[in-house]
Amino acid sequence: DPLVLRSLLVLRALTHGETGGIVAAPTASLPEELGGVRNWDYRFVWLRDAALTIEVAVAHGLTEGACLWRDWLLRAVAGDADDVKIMYGVGGERELDEKELDHLDGYEGSRPVRIGNGAADQYQADVVGEVMIALG
Repeated sequence: DPLVLRSLLVLRALTHGETGGIVAAPTASLPEELGGVRNWDYRFVWLRDAALTIEVAVAHGLTEGACLWRDWLLRAVAGDADDVKIMYGVGGERELDEKELDHLDGYEGSRPVRIGNGAADQYQADVVGEVMIALG
C-alpha cells in the first residue's frame, strides 16, 4: 500500500541518524493556528510515540528500524521505572526546560516562540505500559 509505505518513510525521516531517537516533529514553535499562542517544540522523543512506532515497524517487517528505535528506547528508560519520563531529547536528554525566545517574531507573527517543552515534567500513567508492550 503506497500510503503505508509513505508513512513508514516519514517515520524513518524523523529518526535521528546517530541515536535512533524518533522525534514527534522536526519543528519548533509552529503554531496550532496562525497568530495563536499554542506554539510548542515537538523535537523530542515521546515514549508513547516511540513505542507505537516500534509496534508498527515490527508489524510491517521493518526489523532494522524497529531495532534502532528499540535500542534507543532501552537506553532512555534504563534505571528505575519511577524515573521514566514521558519524553526525552534525541540523545536521551532528560532536562527539556521550556524557554520563550522573546526576540523572535515566530511563524507568521505567532508568538511566543518556544524551545524545550514543559510537558517533559508531566506524569502520564500509561507510558511505562506502552513501553512494556512495545518491548514485549
